[in-house]
Amino acid sequence: MQLKFTRETDFRQERDFGAKIGSTFEFLGAHWRPLGKCLAYFVLPVSLLAGIGLGLVTNGMWNVAADNAQSARNGTITASASSASMFGVSYFVGVGLAIVSGVIAFTMLLSTLYAYTRILLTEEPNVALTPARVWKQIKAGLGRMLAAMGTLCGLYMLLAGGFVALVSIVGGGAGMVVVFLVFLVLMPVILYVMVPLSLFFPALWMENSGVLETLRRCFYLVRGNWWASFGLLLVAGMIQGMLTFLFILPQYAVMFGKILKIPVLGSDAFGIAAQCFYALGITFTYSVSLLAMLFQYFHLVEEKEGLGMRNLVDSLGNGPAPVAYNSTYRPDGDGEY
Repeated sequence: MQLKFTRETDFRQERDFGAKIGSTFEFLGAHWRPLGKCLAYFVLPVSLLAGIGLGLVTNGMWNVAADNAQSARNGTITASASSASMFGVSYFVGVGLAIVSGVIAFTMLLSTLYAYTRILLTEEPNVALTPARVWKQIKAGLGRMLAAMGTLCGLYMLLAGGFVALVSIVGGGAGMVVVFLVFLVLMPVILYVMVPLSLFFPALWMENSGVLETLRRCFYLVRGNWWASFGLLLVAGMIQGMLTFLFILPQYAVMFGKILKIPVLGSDAFGIAAQCFYALGITFTYSVSLLAMLFQYFHLVEEKEGLGMRNLVDSLGNGPAPVAYNSTYRPDGDGEY
C-alpha cells in the first residue's frame, strides 16, 4: 500500500536503496497539491528573479555571438567591440540578480520542503497544511537557517580563497604543477565531506539543533554508511539532471534564433522567458535530491538509534480501544448459528 506520509512512522523507517528513491516520488505524489502551493508562494517569485538575471546575462552573450557571426559573414572584424559591449550595465545587474536570487531561492526551497516535513512529524496531521502554517514554521527556523548558510558559505569562500591565493603565490609554469597536485589531494577530502553535508539541512530541521551540533551529527550518521549515502546522492542527482534537461531546451531555441536572426526566437524577451523557465525547472527539480537525502537521514537515524520503533512502542495502548463489530454476531440478536 502506498504511504501517504501523514504520520511520523511513515518517515522513520529503514529503507533499502530503491525504497528511498520510491519514497521520494511517493511523497511528491501524495503532497503535490499543498506542497506545490507552498513552493509557489515562497520559491517561485525568487526563482523568476533569478531567471531574469540569467536572461540579462545570456542575452548579452548570444547577442555578441550573433554579431560576431554576422561580422564573419560580412568579412569585417568587430569581435573586440562586440565583446566589450557585452560587459555593460545589464550584464553586471544580471549577474548580481542571478546570484542573490539563486541563493535566496535555494534557501527558501530547503526551508519550505523541510519545514513542511517537520509539521507532518511534530504537529497535528489532520489540520490543512496551508502556506501560512508552513511560513510560521519557516520563521521559527529562519535564524538557524541563515546561520547555517553563512557558515557553509564562509567555509566555501575560505577554501576558494586559499586556492586562489596558492595559485597567485606559485605563479605559472612549474608552480602550476604544485597547484595541480594540491588539487588532486584536496578533491577526495572535499568529496568525502560533501556526503555528510548532504544530510546537514535535514538534520538541522528535523532535530532543531545548532549548527555545530548538526555538523557533528551528520558525520556520526554517515559513519559506516558513506558509500550508500554517496550512491543515493549520485543517483538522485542523475534523475534530477535528466528532469532538468527538459528545461534547458528553450535555451537552444534562443541561441539559434539570435544567430539566425529569427524575429521571435531571437528577441531578448524570449531569451529572458527561456531563462525563467530554466530557473524554475532547476529549482523545483532539485526537490528530488533534497527529499532523497531526507529519507536517507530518516533511514540512518532508524538504523543507528531505532527512534521510530521506540516511538511506536511507546504509543502502544495510548490510542482508543478498538471496537469489535460484526453484523452477524450481535449481543442484541440471536444471529445465525
